[in-house]
Amino acid sequence: MTDIAKKIVEMMSEQGVAGLPRNYELFYEAVTGTNQQLTKDLAKLGRSADQNELDALGKKYLVHHHRQGFFEDAHDRMSEQIKGVLKLLRDEQQSLRQYGQILDDTSGKITAPNQGSGALLSRIVSLLSDATGSTIDHGKKVVNSMNEKSAEITKINSELERYKKLANTDPLTQLANRRAFDSHIADVQGDRKNAMYSSLVFADIDHFKRINDSFGHIVGDKILSYVAGIMRKETGEDAFVARIGGEEFAILMQGTTEQEACDLAEKVRAAVESKEFINNKSGVNYGPVTLSLGICMGSEADDSADLYRKTDQALYASKNSGRNRVTRFSEIPAGNGTAFKDWLLYRK
Repeated sequence: MTDIAKKIVEMMSEQGVAGLPRNYELFYEAVTGTNQQLTKDLAKLGRSADQNELDALGKKYLVHHHRQGFFEDAHDRMSEQIKGVLKLLRDEQQSLRQYGQILDDTSGKITAPNQGSGALLSRIVSLLSDATGSTIDHGKKVVNSMNEKSAEITKINSELERYKKLANTDPLTQLANRRAFDSHIADVQGDRKNAMYSSLVFADIDHFKRINDSFGHIVGDKILSYVAGIMRKETGEDAFVARIGGEEFAILMQGTTEQEACDLAEKVRAAVESKEFINNKSGVNYGPVTLSLGICMGSEADDSADLYRKTDQALYASKNSGRNRVTRFSEIPAGNGTAFKDWLLYRK
């Protein structure tokens, strides 16, 4: 890691990049190859990248550094489009008012005494034809402009949805992040009917610090990604899976029994244990990699914070009992597996 840090600092210095944390993270991602597309895009900037170009990449790949600016920009753009729509409606209102005035004037001329000559009627028809044609043309322009502004507003909304997804996604594992998880479990536990049939699983990679110390953080990051992939595959689409800490994951399920939750947790544990974490080039075996898991049912907790604590107690019981196992909170003897973490970081 010392060599990597040195290389990053040297690269930033050679390219005249300011030593800002968000810039360092960009170059870290590029050097470690965690995000290959980012690596390619950063390389395209060459040695003349300015801060605006770097921040543009940051907004695309590291949105957590640019949250406020992104929303301010989207707000300004949305406001501009809405102002444009209101102006179009005001212009259309004025155009229709003028057209209505023409109709009123024409009606008065037609109904006035001694105003029935052919020449007058011809002029009236011509006036109405011109006014109608002008109003129709104006209406078409308004429709086209409204369509353009509607398309721009739709585009902004899509960007906001993309940002929301990125802001709620862990960039390394592509699982939901801690913020998204806290919000999701608050929704589930807020409905006591749903909470009664929900289950929470915490999973922690055993001796992960030893892996980082022995092989480096790059290997550690790859193992985190592999484990996340296994969890995503084994849990399917019905479970909500998130990375909630360094080497800690959570699985939230609804409409399950304790036995079903336990079976799924055991399936995940066995899949990780059976995976060979070997460097294909060097042949170095980074394993064994195992998980300790804890389970608690929503029916056993008073609220989301209580569910966090009790699931964490079950996880600690697995750690204290030898690791690489699944423990149910309902089976923990009193006083075992005590946890001290305040899991509820993002309170809703």
